[in-house]
Amino acid sequence: MVKIERTNGENAKIAIASLEKEKQKKNGNYNASEIFDAINEIFHGKCYLCEQRGFYQVEHLIPHKGNKDLEFEWNNLFLACPHCNNIKRDKYTPILDCCKVDVDQKIAFRKHGYWGTEEYLEFTALSDDAETKMTVKLLEEIHHGSTPQKQAEAKILYVKIVKSMRTFKNYVLEYEAAKGQTKLDTLELIKLELKSTSEFTAFKRWLIRDAKEKYPELQQYCQ
Repeated sequence: MVKIERTNGENAKIAIASLEKEKQKKNGNYNASEIFDAINEIFHGKCYLCEQRGFYQVEHLIPHKGNKDLEFEWNNLFLACPHCNNIKRDKYTPILDCCKVDVDQKIAFRKHGYWGTEEYLEFTALSDDAETKMTVKLLEEIHHGSTPQKQAEAKILYVKIVKSMRTFKNYVLEYEAAKGQTKLDTLELIKLELKSTSEFTAFKRWLIRDAKEKYPELQQYCQ
């Protein structure tokens, strides 16, 4: 979960105009194709909570509970996978707005352990505010599950994170060993992985942050 810039490009303007029209209808649809496409573009095709790519739904950051202003508010619409959306629902509020806050600077995202040892994900609040604490609770349920079905879904998500992290770690190791142009080329791959467009960016950034003494030159790309 990292900060996403909510741009107001051409597709966003079309979506906002569509939302205003849908809001006036008795049974308006905040999930119309032009709205979904704009939201999908802004969130780089990944869930704003778990950061995986796949199947998505338009989700309300603040539950609208029948309030049309909230239901059709452009800045209240986010892209979420079914797993995260079904867990969050109205249960977790308020949480951090990743379009306004650098979430990975308020929460530490870490994967502990390795093959043959206990492996687990840990989310640590670095701030004492209510939104941060609630977001940590939500992330813990997303990644650990509270029912057999959600635990199975969380396991699938975990495997995706591990595979992505393994690829990223290999880039870092290649960067460390390389010289000259090869080192520069590998650095570009690392920079791409640390951008908000990448899957599971928060975990990758914290891997680098926790190795700041070894890779001080990479810290600037974790912003």
